[in-house]
Amino acid sequence: MVNEYKKIVLLKGFENMDHYHFTTIKSLLACDLGLTSKMQEEYNRIEILDLMVKKFPGVACVDKLIELARDMPSLKNLVNELRKEKSKVAKKMKAKEITRMKKGNQEKVGPAAPAPTARNMLTSERGEKIPVAQKRKTPIKEKTGVKRNKVTQEQSQPSHPSGASTSEAMGHPPAPQTPSSAPSNTSFTQNQKTQALCQVDARRNVLQKGPLTVMVLKATEPFKYESPEKGKSTMFHATVASKTQFFQVKVFNTDLKEKFMKKKVITISDYFECKGIMEINEASSVSEIDQNFEVPNRIIKEANKTPKINHLYKQASGTIVYGLFMLKKKTVHKKNTIYEIQDNTGTMDVVGNGKWHNIKCEEGDKLRLFCFQLRTIDYKLKLMCGIHSFIKVIKTKKNEGPMNIN
Repeated sequence: MVNEYKKIVLLKGFENMDHYHFTTIKSLLACDLGLTSKMQEEYNRIEILDLMVKKFPGVACVDKLIELARDMPSLKNLVNELRKEKSKVAKKMKAKEITRMKKGNQEKVGPAAPAPTARNMLTSERGEKIPVAQKRKTPIKEKTGVKRNKVTQEQSQPSHPSGASTSEAMGHPPAPQTPSSAPSNTSFTQNQKTQALCQVDARRNVLQKGPLTVMVLKATEPFKYESPEKGKSTMFHATVASKTQFFQVKVFNTDLKEKFMKKKVITISDYFECKGIMEINEASSVSEIDQNFEVPNRIIKEANKTPKINHLYKQASGTIVYGLFMLKKKTVHKKNTIYEIQDNTGTMDVVGNGKWHNIKCEEGDKLRLFCFQLRTIDYKLKLMCGIHSFIKVIKTKKNEGPMNIN
C-alpha cells in the first residue's frame, strides 16, 4: 500500500501541476531534500518523487505535498483530490486488514472443530463389520488426542498481543513470530504508528548528530529576542558552508560567538534542523579545527545570493527568506512600519513591528534581512518579521539605482 501513496503524489499531484507550480514545490522542498540550484532546475517530477518518498515514507509523502500546496489558492482542487485519494487508500488498508483477520480466525477454528460423533462414524463406516461399542470408543479417543494436541500447541506458543506490547514499550519493532493460523495485526498497528511519527517529524525539529565540518561565511552580532517559551533571550544568525552545501544558522548560545568568525573552520554536532535551517543551542557541540578546508566558489556564491523579488512573489506563504535589499520607501504607522524594498525586478513590503518598528534607516540604504517569512496579507504577499528575525542596516549612497544581486 506504500506504493499507492507514491502513485497519489505522482499521478494525482505532480502530473496535474503546471510547470510554475511544480517549480514552486521544488523550491519549497529544496531544504528538506537537499536540492542544489542545479538540481532544482534539472530534476523532473519522478526524480523529485523518489527523493520525497525516502524523506517522507508512506502517507507522510502525501501529507507533505498537501501541506505545501494548500497555501496556493490555485491548487485548492488538487489538494481536495489528494485528500480524497488518501482517504480511499486508508479505507482499502483497513478493509484488507479486516479480511486478513477474518481469514485467520476461520483457519484457527478449523483444527479445533469437534471430532466426528459415534453416530457419524457408524454412518460413514456402515460397510465395515465392527461392533458398535468399539466404534463409539474410537472417536472419543481421537477427540481427546486432538484436544491434548491443541493445549500443547497453545502452551508452546507466545501470545501475540503481549509480545507486541512488550516490544513497543522497549522502543523496538515487534519480534518476528513463527507462522500461525491466526495472523496478528501487530504489523498493521506498528505501520500506523511509524507513519504517524513520520508526519510529526516533518513538522518539528529533527536532531542531527553530526559531526558536520563547515566554514563560517558570516555572522551577525548577538541581539535580544523574546519568546513565549523562554522569555527574553539572546541569539545571533550565521551562514556556514560545507563542501557540498550552505546552511543558514540560528545560534542560541552566544558563548559560541568567537567560534563563528569569518573563515573559521568548525565542526558541529548535536544540532537541530527545522525547515532547512540549522539551530544550535546549549546542548550542541561546536569545535574549532585547524585543517585545510576549501569551500567551492559556487557554494559561497549560492550562499550570498539574494532571491529576486519577482521570484519571491511565486513562493508559497510561509517561505523563510534571507537576503540584501535596497530600501525604496519607509512608512511609519502606530503599530508597525512598512519598509518597501526593491530590486530591478519589482518591489515588496516588509512589515516590521516590535524591535523592528521604526528602525533608523533612510531611503537608499540597504537592508539585510535574516529569517523573515512570506505571508499573505490583504491578498498580497509580504515579508513579516518573527521572533528570530533580524535586520542589519547598511548605509549607502542615496543615488544608487535598484540592486541587481546575482
